[in-house]
Amino acid sequence: MTSGSGGAVEENPIERSEWLASLYQSIEDDLSSLREYLHDEFASSEPFVHELLEHLSRFRGKQVRPACLFLSARCFGDTGSDHIRCGAVVELIHTATLVHDDLLDQAEIRRRVETIHNRYGDRAAILLGDIIYARGFVISTEVAGAARLLADCTRDICIGEMMQVGNAGNLNLTEEEYFQIIHRKTAILYGLSCKLGALLSGATATQVEAMERFGNLLGTAFQIADDALDVTGDPQQVGKSLGTDLANQKLTLPMILLRDGLDQQGKAELLSMLAVAEEFDIGSEPHRQLQRMLDQQQILNQVLERAEDLTREAIEVLHGAVPKSAARDALEQLAEFVVQRKL
Repeated sequence: MTSGSGGAVEENPIERSEWLASLYQSIEDDLSSLREYLHDEFASSEPFVHELLEHLSRFRGKQVRPACLFLSARCFGDTGSDHIRCGAVVELIHTATLVHDDLLDQAEIRRRVETIHNRYGDRAAILLGDIIYARGFVISTEVAGAARLLADCTRDICIGEMMQVGNAGNLNLTEEEYFQIIHRKTAILYGLSCKLGALLSGATATQVEAMERFGNLLGTAFQIADDALDVTGDPQQVGKSLGTDLANQKLTLPMILLRDGLDQQGKAELLSMLAVAEEFDIGSEPHRQLQRMLDQQQILNQVLERAEDLTREAIEVLHGAVPKSAARDALEQLAEFVVQRKL
């Protein structure tokens, strides 16, 4: 999946940059300020650290979380320097979790670029993630009331990751336990992004609570869609290593629904396969057999329905809290995007 010494992969011809640019039009100035701010953060006077940060800057993706913060802010007022700082911290927290997650999952590619641990080693990845977390916490102290919220959120994200690691190989993981894990590891950062945006723009306590709820629902839908992509996506199209959940014996919603929908014999067959899933290669016969089982039970349709239900609920919460505006429309489109996305 890599090419050349830099580990980059050919860009997918299906472009969505124009669509995202249109969606982000009302916050383009905010995103531009964020990019300038992060450019300074991804620098170091120490040559090796600078090299790692330069490599990591190529991971930059859709920046959905800071976009949520800016759009939520624009729903209630103007944005300012505190919004940019908090947007940067949110993005730094997310980036640090990516570095550590890729190591935990032994992923080779992230956003069509070789992962940090794969290129520079495990110790470098751990320490780089720690550096980024630390910088984010310093920035958070510059915004009144933000540091505690961001620190608590980071702690919960790490607890969510530990819950997932602790349940690796637990083939009896329930839906309830699955949703508890993804709430902590993914959804709460979306929720906090929306909460901070609204809070810093003077929204009422009720509106702030509603925006956090919107973000939590959005983040949960995002993670469900991401878990489905890990099972069925095309690594060249998605731009990152796939099949890592199976390889690490992490049960996600597609596998849980498949397991619970099979008869006793089918369930026993599936559990036997999952018990040795770390040996699967994408495209191998066991992997193709698993795909056939998913198709026969129409599991991915069920997963998509769950994500769409969450998206609809999120949009209802949004409509109840925010008057119609360009920013609200963009948040609604963003909610729909995370379910429909292929990349």
